[in-house]
Amino acid sequence: MLLPWRDGQPLVAHVAAKFLQAGLSAVLVVTGRDADDVRAAVADLAVTTVHNPDYATGEILSSVKAGLSALPSDLTATFIQPADMPLVSVDVIQDLLARHEAGWNLAPRYQGRRGHPVLLDRATWRAMLDLPARSMPRDALRGSRLRLVDVEDEGVLLDVDTRAGYERTLERTNNGNCHKRDLE
Repeated sequence: MLLPWRDGQPLVAHVAAKFLQAGLSAVLVVTGRDADDVRAAVADLAVTTVHNPDYATGEILSSVKAGLSALPSDLTATFIQPADMPLVSVDVIQDLLARHEAGWNLAPRYQGRRGHPVLLDRATWRAMLDLPARSMPRDALRGSRLRLVDVEDEGVLLDVDTRAGYERTLERTNNGNCHKRDLE
């Protein structure tokens, strides 16, 4: 999350900045390992950081729960977005936000594959918070009202889980194999 992206920002700051650019009023970054470095990386952004004390054993679900627990009570929905997906565009975020209806969760779909970010309606938060520790966040979406939104943006699928993935994705953007809006 701390590797530099094309704009010179660490990945986590690049991704958080996109949600601010999309017009969201509250952006929260959940920290785990390297919490001090992540907080420093986003210090210049109007975001809130929350530490996940279970990051080492809790998988992604513990971070989602930490984030949901820290959100303002007046929100009707929230995005869940891994910080290792730098190619998600502001357009996708804004499109999902514009399509939100109470009681519905939304996720982008590119060429038949569901991607990120997921817009999680408040009606699903309790189900997410109640999941057992070894569950995956998608388990809370089973049986919920989920609408998939077709997008023409492969960035909703591309993550950089490994150093090799980071280098492949960075090279792909350097070679012009991504839309210009993905590089923003």
